[in-house]
Amino acid sequence: MFELEDLNLIFRLIIASTFGGIIGLERQIQGQSAGFRTQLLVCLGSCLFTILSYLVHSNFGNIADPGRISAQIVVGIGFLGAGAIIKHGEFVRGLTTAASLWTVSAIGMAVGMGEYLLGGFATFLVLANLIVLKHLESRIPRDRYINIIFEVIESDESDFYKLAKESNVEIVERYFKYLLEEKYKHYNLNVKYKSEKQLNMFLKKLRQIKGIRVLMIQ
Repeated sequence: MFELEDLNLIFRLIIASTFGGIIGLERQIQGQSAGFRTQLLVCLGSCLFTILSYLVHSNFGNIADPGRISAQIVVGIGFLGAGAIIKHGEFVRGLTTAASLWTVSAIGMAVGMGEYLLGGFATFLVLANLIVLKHLESRIPRDRYINIIFEVIESDESDFYKLAKESNVEIVERYFKYLLEEKYKHYNLNVKYKSEKQLNMFLKKLRQIKGIRVLMIQ
């Protein structure tokens, strides 16, 4: 027969699985690799390790460090988080999912310690971040960067900066080399902008420069 304490520990595992599953469901809907089952298992595993830490201390007393097992959870989650981060060219995906895995592990630890209210409220905050703040974030103006590569016959570089200023964009860095045989300069401009309208205006003005060719965007 299960004792009351055993039922309490089993209840903690169920609660941790529920909290992790709720967050994982949102990640699954967003098409992330670390979705429903992954988040659920991370929360469940963190809860179980925390319970084991408590049991080790209960069975062996002060000679056993109850925080040693729990401390390794953070390290272990780091490996999972790194696997969730994927780089596509200049863009990086999965940072939010990696952060959610890290937070879900903390929620599992809280539930493992019997802090149901703390774990539940943290779950609510995570969902608010993933669902509500995501839409607010998309409306906040932010700097974007892009590389513009082109070749042009001898030209005054101040023209590029003048056009950038007129278009409300900023040339952060510029590299160039001479193509002596063709009498062209090969430029690579790293441009900072906030809206597509600003970038398109700069590109339009840039294309009007006499002798420009091979205009590429990366």
